[in-house]
Amino acid sequence: MATFRMLQPLDYDAAAKLSDEVFRNEEQMSMAHSFSYLFSPITAHSFGAFEDGVLLAHMGLLPSIVRVGRSKLPVFSLGSVCTSEAARGKGFGTDLLHKVQEHVDSTGAVMMFVSGGRSLYTRNRCYSFGKTHVYTITPDGSAVEEADVQARVLTENDCFAWYELAQQREAAFDFSLWDMHGLEHGGSFASCVMMKPKVYVLERDGQVTAYIYLMKPSSKQPDAPSHIYEYGGTAGEVLLLMQLVMKQKQIAASQIYVPWQDKEMIDLLGNYALEEAQNQGTLYIPSMERLFRYMKNWWNDQGALAANILVTDLEGGNVRLEYPGAESIELAESQLLSLLFDPKATNLLPPAWPSAEQLKITIPLPYTIGLYYI
Repeated sequence: MATFRMLQPLDYDAAAKLSDEVFRNEEQMSMAHSFSYLFSPITAHSFGAFEDGVLLAHMGLLPSIVRVGRSKLPVFSLGSVCTSEAARGKGFGTDLLHKVQEHVDSTGAVMMFVSGGRSLYTRNRCYSFGKTHVYTITPDGSAVEEADVQARVLTENDCFAWYELAQQREAAFDFSLWDMHGLEHGGSFASCVMMKPKVYVLERDGQVTAYIYLMKPSSKQPDAPSHIYEYGGTAGEVLLLMQLVMKQKQIAASQIYVPWQDKEMIDLLGNYALEEAQNQGTLYIPSMERLFRYMKNWWNDQGALAANILVTDLEGGNVRLEYPGAESIELAESQLLSLLFDPKATNLLPPAWPSAEQLKITIPLPYTIGLYYI
């Protein structure tokens, strides 16, 4: 009979080996290198299924903080979910996921980002979420380096300037300077898609004013565009940096992933080809009541009437919402999640409630692929 439990320190080597067997080929580095935080007993909260002491299935789980304005949300990320070939078909996935979800709830976390979207997750309270604008940037011949402006690769001397730019984002994973450099070195997502990651910065008058985290296709992907999953600085400086790097590296096209809340960047890129997508993966929220408590400061700072909503978690996954002077409503968990994270989900509340513009309920989140990816 299988045992489902949190990994102990001596289990992590087996977890990395199993993950390598499932996800890696001979050309890729070990998951233990690219996802060093996820395979460390110091930082990870991962779970496994065991029979006779042998690890047969693994779910990597890592805690972090997401900063939204001055609200700091305790969250988890779930990834490297795999089962050994000998144990497939035994139905370990659901039981193991429930163990993970129980743990996430017991810690007081407000959400768990899941790197996948398959039925194992969607039938167990994990939902697609968010909105992201994906722009395809093509070269602009008018973008040229000037005497006091240059685009270059990040160096050790840029460590504090890079950190300060990252801190200016409205919604982001809240990492230390050490974390940022460790994640850059690991290149977690780039290692999965066999692309080459690099941080570039724009230097103006001796000051770093913007950065991009760019993944360039390998020589085996000649027709693929480059991808920019993370950036910092004003929109104009970021666009100039992209154009200069594309010119230097002879990149024909780059796709940049812009969260819906970055209005400045969206306005600037309006003439480029656009696709809209959801955030990557799925999202699990153990308690809507808890999430609303954590978000109250941010809503108050925005002058958002959403701060006045009272939330009650009900049996069966439904949620009751109450607003002063208006009738209470009951929404399915999936409906409320759309209301919270999709800026276009404005038709779920009755007419007696404040308008979507007055409520300002939509919560900005970072894109879940970037320096940090689980």
